[in-house]
Amino acid sequence: MTRRLRLGFLTRVYAPDASPRVLHETLELIEAAEALGFDSAWVAQHHFGQETGRLPAPLVLLAAVAQRTRRIELGTGIVTLPLEDPIRLAEDAAVLDTLAGGRLQLGLGSGGANVDAFAAFGVAPDARQSGFASALTRLEHALEGRPLGPSPDADNAEAETLRLQPPAPGLRERLWHSHSTVDGARLTAQHGNGLLLGTAVHDPRTVQLPLARAYLDAWRERAPTGTPRLGIVRAVFPAANRRTALDALAPDVVRHGPWLATVGHPGVSDPEQILRLLNVHYGPPEEIVDSLRADPALFPFASYFLPVVQSESSTLDEAIERLRILAEIIAPALGWSPASARA
Repeated sequence: MTRRLRLGFLTRVYAPDASPRVLHETLELIEAAEALGFDSAWVAQHHFGQETGRLPAPLVLLAAVAQRTRRIELGTGIVTLPLEDPIRLAEDAAVLDTLAGGRLQLGLGSGGANVDAFAAFGVAPDARQSGFASALTRLEHALEGRPLGPSPDADNAEAETLRLQPPAPGLRERLWHSHSTVDGARLTAQHGNGLLLGTAVHDPRTVQLPLARAYLDAWRERAPTGTPRLGIVRAVFPAANRRTALDALAPDVVRHGPWLATVGHPGVSDPEQILRLLNVHYGPPEEIVDSLRADPALFPFASYFLPVVQSESSTLDEAIERLRILAEIIAPALGWSPASARA
């Protein structure tokens, strides 16, 4: 399958403390990415998050970004759909998309990264999959401009006049899901939406490759009029050499040891081994290019390549420099050209 590669990046809005500085720096980071020619910028949602993510309201932040940028697409990676009222989410997304000139890419998930927050919202974690499916249908109906009310088929003249305001033409075709199961990948294709595949994949051949193939198979079975979209996230940390990158990342990656123990890798404490288990691509740019090309679940599947360039203690300047190396060296070697060059 031939497609033009689009380059974005994902930020989890990391910060070692609760200072509002991280939100302002995220605005600056996305502005810098636009200047470098990136096609898209994506922000993660974490309810009640601390160091690993301090952004509970991605649409609010992206509304501020929309007023400081003109071209770059603005994505959510992801909004936890079971914790949202789908009609209110559609309204907020429609306002943002209008302010941004049709640049919103609305990524949705069932909340694996936010499962500890479900109790605060009065939602049972074990109902998140069914909640996702029902909310998705309501959200899609709203974005399609269908009549809203107790039921899309309600025999009520007043209810039939209720439609999403402002309208969001085209946003229905810019929905994405993040799933970790083959059934979830198939559901994404059946709805005609894009599939986001995340970072902590261990062996991409066994974890992500089946999802990408299931999605594409289900897309072909559905015979839709659109084009399948796969957004694939990878942790990428360019540096002068592997030792420099390893020294910079080591204090942060060792924090992932307890989590790795919960997913079948107990007792891992060596930073280099943790980076390998997390499928992190780091070192000189030319080595990263070779490493990314060898990733079995990245190319040729990706239509959106979405690197993560920050760890918990990364500074804004470090993140911008990594984006520069991606835009000027790594991504062009993979067949990408910046928006300014295409224009």
